[in-house]
Amino acid sequence: MRIIKKSKEINSLFNSFKKTGFVPTMGSLHKGHEYLIKKSVKENNVTFVSIFVNPKQFNNKMDLKKYPKNLKEDVKICRKCKVNYLFLPSFKEVYSWKVQSKKKTPKIKNIMEHKYRKGHFKGVIKVIEKLSNIIPASKMYLGEKDFQQIKVITDYFNINKVKTKIVKCKTVRDKNGLALSSRNKLLKKENLKKAVNIVNFIKKIKLKNIHSNLKINIIRNYLKKNDVKFDYVQNINLKQFNISKNRTINTRIFFAFYLGTVRLIDNL
Repeated sequence: MRIIKKSKEINSLFNSFKKTGFVPTMGSLHKGHEYLIKKSVKENNVTFVSIFVNPKQFNNKMDLKKYPKNLKEDVKICRKCKVNYLFLPSFKEVYSWKVQSKKKTPKIKNIMEHKYRKGHFKGVIKVIEKLSNIIPASKMYLGEKDFQQIKVITDYFNINKVKTKIVKCKTVRDKNGLALSSRNKLLKKENLKKAVNIVNFIKKIKLKNIHSNLKINIIRNYLKKNDVKFDYVQNINLKQFNISKNRTINTRIFFAFYLGTVRLIDNL
């Protein structure tokens, strides 16, 4: 595996390869990231991984400051997963990169993350604009835990005719059903157990043959009863990507809640 820190150096490699995969990450890698990387390695001739904590997508400075980092372990994981190139840029290296043509910004519905994390997706679009231009891979691999983010990036690629194909990958969970997340590492033991209970409760309610609005109310009341602060619990139509009152195969329950100062998101 080759580690590269310069944008021009990694960008110049694309004249040499066909069938390239790219997994953009913010580090603190876990089994979910490993799944994305292994899928890319299997489907492509060459796999690129980036580790870059993008300050522009954090609307909370304390969240940025506390974001878990373990570069030494991340490098080990990338080697183990047979990554070909690991991109470790500085802030200046990413944001000084000149994108040749002006890009359009997709319209984002004011629901879920866009409603509760002001400026978040603006930061996501900006870093994806840079990284997808520095690393113009055939495919980009993203996990469905961040489903709305995938939607935003896909819309950005479509309106700007970016040739990279988005590969949506299933959410990887631990043995107790909790979605793997770098932020899980910040949870105290009792809150980790509480997170598992919340997710499994929502999963149980989702399977009940009752009206969607009733399901949402039951989940919200459960969180309130257990003194769990939450931003949203919503039934979302995946095709139209809006709040839906109906229960179909094209809907999922999306939620964001806090345990202490740690904010977790998921969808079931």
